[in-house]
Amino acid sequence: MRKTKDPVLFAGIKKFLTVYMPQIRSKSDNTVTSYKFTLSLFLEFIQETKGKALVDITASDFNQKDILLFMNWLQVKRGNEVTTINQRLSNIRSFCSYLSKNGIISHSDIGEIAEISKLPDTRKHEVSFLSVECVKLIIDQPDISKKNGVRDKFYIALLYDSGCRNQEILDLKVKDLVIDRSGEAELRIIGKGRKYRVTPIAKEVVKLFHAYCEIYHQYDSGFYDRLLFYSVRCGITSKMSADNVQRFLKTYEESARKANPDLMHLHPHLFRHTRAMHLYMAGVPLPLVAEWLGHSNMETTQIYAQASIEMKRKAAKKLAASEKSVFAGDVVFKYANDDDVLKKLSGLR
Repeated sequence: MRKTKDPVLFAGIKKFLTVYMPQIRSKSDNTVTSYKFTLSLFLEFIQETKGKALVDITASDFNQKDILLFMNWLQVKRGNEVTTINQRLSNIRSFCSYLSKNGIISHSDIGEIAEISKLPDTRKHEVSFLSVECVKLIIDQPDISKKNGVRDKFYIALLYDSGCRNQEILDLKVKDLVIDRSGEAELRIIGKGRKYRVTPIAKEVVKLFHAYCEIYHQYDSGFYDRLLFYSVRCGITSKMSADNVQRFLKTYEESARKANPDLMHLHPHLFRHTRAMHLYMAGVPLPLVAEWLGHSNMETTQIYAQASIEMKRKAAKKLAASEKSVFAGDVVFKYANDDDVLKKLSGLR
């Protein structure tokens, strides 16, 4: 493996992701993951647009001109929304500020980077959500005669039923889905800001959970502490990536469009919005919906007492018993190359 042209930069990336953000700044695992993904994307952008090998990237590539081009690349090449692009900009700025404090880039460079304005969000701020019929259609797309189909059906059903953020689902361990002797189930979640919440899970989703575990998990002493969803690459087991989720959602979006050409673009957060709207339309009070989703920034809902798990369960049963339920009716639900080594050593993987 060739030596890096700027080892100080890659050492800085590693320290930023493994020490500065999680320990000094006490940022959550999900926040660190967001920074890691942004930096990986920026390095990918530099490689693609400048024709550089990863080992040839230097701190000088973190400059105002290239960051502006990166924002355009995110919008044009990756089709990112304005809010996502602005979040990536914020992450890059924070990292560049760290580089500046440690003398890796100049004060003039960070001054120019700080001048970059966020993109104006001219979209109408309306919540997009799927109809009950559309959710049923999507959950029916995976072919459960195939191993991946069993996983994907369970993932989509759990994503919708729990109202979880995608990263919250990816962070789950088997033990976080708790089933009592009567068959009632609840999901125990550590969300944004390390906030803990418990959400009831439909019995139809529990059936999918059991079918999934029969294929993907061995019932032994280490069963409960394993990641619920995982990937295996070169014999190494790791947390399933958000990109993998987006890939299979794209597949089912394309197949579902054959039955419904007007189906909107699918992304994980859409199922969270959809669950919230379905609960609200079923008569669940907004404060309870906020608690269900683990919102921490809805100040108007904080005056209400925390909802108990039983209140949530009754709300879920009310929805399941109505015609406005997704689960009503028939819905039962080594290293590859040098770049990989360098990213792993830098804490990017």
